[in-house]
Amino acid sequence: NEVVRDGETGLLVSPGDDVQLAQALKRLLGDHALRGRLSEAGRAQAEQVSWPRIAERIERYYLELLGAR
Repeated sequence: NEVVRDGETGLLVSPGDDVQLAQALKRLLGDHALRGRLSEAGRAQAEQVSWPRIAERIERYYLELLGAR
């Protein structure tokens, strides 16, 4: 739930809750527009937390720290 925002970038269910999982899957199967929105938003979010993006942020942070001295 740190990366996936329920209803925005995916559907979250409680671990081990088979009923909740089945309901979420049923919801996705029955709603083409929801699948499209979640898919698009999920890809965009995944790009933001990819290792290359994180490495860029860390590098910028260190460069800022070094420049401040």
